[in-house]
Amino acid sequence: MKQLQRIATTIRQTIPLIGLLLVPLLATTHAALAVDLRVDWPEFMARHDLIWDRLPENYYEGPFVGNGLLGTVIFKDDQQPNTLRFEIGRVDVYDHRTKGVNSVGRLPIGQLLLTPVGEIQKINLRTDLWNAEIRGEITTAAGTLTLRCFVPSGSQLIVLSLKGTGQEKDAKVALRPEQGNHPRSALSNNANDKLYEPNPPFNVAKIDGIEVVTQPLLVGDDYATAWSDVAKPDGTRTVLVTVANRWAKNRQPATGSAEDAVATIKAAKTLDFAAFEKAHRDWWHQFYPASFVSIPDARTESFYWIQLYKLASATRENRPAIDLMGPWFKKTIWASYWVNLNIQLAYYTMGITNHLELGEPLYQLMERSKEQLINNVNQEFRNDCATLGNPVGYDVLNTGCGLKTDPADPKSRLNIIALPWLVQMYYIHNQMSINDTRLRENIYPLMKRAYQVYIRKLVRGADGKYRMPYAFSDEYGNAEEVSLHIGMARWGFATLIAIAERLKIDDPQIPQWKEYLANMADYNIDENGIMIGKDTPFAKPHRHYSHLFGIFPFYSLNIEQDPERIPMMKKSVQHFTDLDGDNKMFKFTGAASLWASLGDGDQALKWLDRSIALITPAKGQPLLGVGLNTLYSENAMPTFESPIAATRAMLDMLIQSWGGTIRVFPAVPTAWKDAVYHNLRAEGGFLVSAERKNGKTAWVRIKSLAGEPCRVMIDGKLHEPKLAKGEEIVLGDGKPVVAPLPMEAAAQNAWGVHGL
Repeated sequence: MKQLQRIATTIRQTIPLIGLLLVPLLATTHAALAVDLRVDWPEFMARHDLIWDRLPENYYEGPFVGNGLLGTVIFKDDQQPNTLRFEIGRVDVYDHRTKGVNSVGRLPIGQLLLTPVGEIQKINLRTDLWNAEIRGEITTAAGTLTLRCFVPSGSQLIVLSLKGTGQEKDAKVALRPEQGNHPRSALSNNANDKLYEPNPPFNVAKIDGIEVVTQPLLVGDDYATAWSDVAKPDGTRTVLVTVANRWAKNRQPATGSAEDAVATIKAAKTLDFAAFEKAHRDWWHQFYPASFVSIPDARTESFYWIQLYKLASATRENRPAIDLMGPWFKKTIWASYWVNLNIQLAYYTMGITNHLELGEPLYQLMERSKEQLINNVNQEFRNDCATLGNPVGYDVLNTGCGLKTDPADPKSRLNIIALPWLVQMYYIHNQMSINDTRLRENIYPLMKRAYQVYIRKLVRGADGKYRMPYAFSDEYGNAEEVSLHIGMARWGFATLIAIAERLKIDDPQIPQWKEYLANMADYNIDENGIMIGKDTPFAKPHRHYSHLFGIFPFYSLNIEQDPERIPMMKKSVQHFTDLDGDNKMFKFTGAASLWASLGDGDQALKWLDRSIALITPAKGQPLLGVGLNTLYSENAMPTFESPIAATRAMLDMLIQSWGGTIRVFPAVPTAWKDAVYHNLRAEGGFLVSAERKNGKTAWVRIKSLAGEPCRVMIDGKLHEPKLAKGEEIVLGDGKPVVAPLPMEAAAQNAWGVHGL
């Protein structure tokens, strides 16, 4: 009762302000009753299931499952006829060598093969998103095969259940191991990549009747795959696959993965399968309802929910960070962690979707790597700087970026995008939960070091302005006064000052940060807007929008603080997209988020639609774009992050929080007359729900999780309700109801492979 009274008191105190700001859009403010969440989750998720009515031909068509560690994707085998291939992946199966892009990378494991007795005539598969499993039926000339595949939450197993009729009771299941060598050396034309020394051959054995394949590694460690196929009297078969991976500790070789793998299979055979299945489903049934989004575009809405499924399949708490393929292995030259864009985009939506837990592996990796990040710079910088180059291997941020003081080489390559960007993301992650201890002990010290690099490198000219000397603008090229660094440095100095003020830290560098912030040289601008840098226009088609980072994702140049520069910002983004070419997916998702940051929902939707459009490659050419299963191919090689960046663009149209203000429906396209979301998370530790009806905001509900000051912009009007920790408020008429928007049956299940 006291809590309800406190809510009512808060509302009475804020009515005068809200009455001035919300009329006529939101006529009344009332006590925050619980949001009426009318979502039948199994039914809602079923309309987004991926469906296959023919055999998926390749990696970019097949159904996939995973649990943040192990995963498999299913498609037609390209070596053995009439066979389904279950490509096996484990996210930490990396070469245990620690240096060099041509040697540090993901390693192949092999494939589980399912070969029916008769020729396949018909196939019907479905990815059940709600239960996180693949199930279906294969009809052959010799009978039928019913299958079900899932990767149980919290386990180290891939489970395949089969039941055959007719001769298909004897369908063949086999494991085809693959030699564990870094794929880059075989795919790259670079002579340096060919210097890779192969790992020893794998060996196959049986231990206690269980087949196990052990892959020794050159440095002395190993990993192993074990599997079993157990038939029951009722005609069902349960196939279990596991991969064990021992890593050396204290530089002592770690062998014995085979014993670990066999022990996992043995233990699985004794499990109560019903309880095992229930625990798996319970995990997923708790995962999805953390937030809710529904928009009036069936295909795009389905894409959004499939990406949430993909994220939770690719990472979890206490699991490794996401690389360029997640748990679904495919040979690629990018078999490592790329930290100049790819890993950042992969983590773009986790906080907003109220899944901070999925982001933890990345930020915990940064915390563990503090000393390494310091050691990445030359000795003369280690007292106050830290940095990170690109790429890096599994669980180790040990690549430098060439930071040095060499007056004889003023144009030495300087590429420092990775750590300042990652620190910004780490800070925003914390802003969504508000943990001042973490801010003080981890984020602030690391941010100081990451942005101290700018103070060590910026040069003051005769006009009193600070400029960055020759540096790299990802991935365009080198220039003086690179715009990328202007945007990042301005954000960094301003944020360091804000943190010190919040935590009451009397930091002696505060005057210095203020000095640099006040006297930073402006962007170099030409008739097309922001340039790459001095004397270097944005003059060729390019996928990376690094020169526009001040607009997005750093917002240090924005439409609210710099309204007089809006035409220039729009011209800059327009020019970026006008130069057709280098058409990679993250170019289009970047364009969508850039336009959303400028409040232009129609342009944002245009580029969002372009990003998820299906592109049919020319005959003989590899796929460049989103596959039918939403995995993304860049020249036949997977890059996990780009589809996730598309969901960030969707969210940027619905909600933005930066600069201490939450913006509700800031860039909704004209076509989206209706939209609704529930419990999206904003900076300041707020959960936000809102509904748009007939092109107008109907209501907005804000819940404070941390008691921070609340500023919310709704349809151009600013509101500042006073909310203590745990309190919430609803602005608008009527009780807030959250329910899926209508979706015609014909528009459901838009993804997968349809058509015989």
